[in-house]
Amino acid sequence: MKSRNRLAVGLSAAALAMTGLAAPASATTDADPTVRQLLQQCENGNTDLCEFHPSGPPETHRGSYELVGGATNCSEGTSTRIISWQSSRSTTTNVSVTISAGVTLGEVFEAGFETSYERQWSWSTTKSDEIRHELGPNQAVNIYAAPMRQKVTGTYELHFGDPYYGHYYWYVHDVTVDGPQDNPAWQTRVESKPANC
Repeated sequence: MKSRNRLAVGLSAAALAMTGLAAPASATTDADPTVRQLLQQCENGNTDLCEFHPSGPPETHRGSYELVGGATNCSEGTSTRIISWQSSRSTTTNVSVTISAGVTLGEVFEAGFETSYERQWSWSTTKSDEIRHELGPNQAVNIYAAPMRQKVTGTYELHFGDPYYGHYYWYVHDVTVDGPQDNPAWQTRVESKPANC
């Protein structure tokens, strides 16, 4: 692999056997298309078949914490504050082509995900909530929130009616799509900070 843009692009032995073509000496030579070129062929409708095949179950992980709110009590007495917050998260990928809702690559991914796991993919999520927090005299806090996320790694399978870079079948391996988990559980934390009174 010469770069991140050449994520194990190549032909499987089975596909080669079906086409009767000899295997190339290297699956990532300078004569091979890049990941971006291949996925754009799917996006632009230039393939006879374009499918996404997950290589394993979704992996759940916690996203990064983000500052979403805070409060300060500059009085001499204790004060209970209701701190409202809102945070949004969207889907990201490890390739240089947009894979999102409403575009062909996103629709192909959704179809493969739903077929494999019998549930829908969530492209984005926004959470609005509030925290009731008691602040002592001259105290301040920041509120941080992090969403639960899921990521799926798989392969885009492309079939061409005419040879593309010499082959009818191409596979883009190790494409990872990372997005919000269904009904995400957002984790929050409250941290004290110097009160700027």
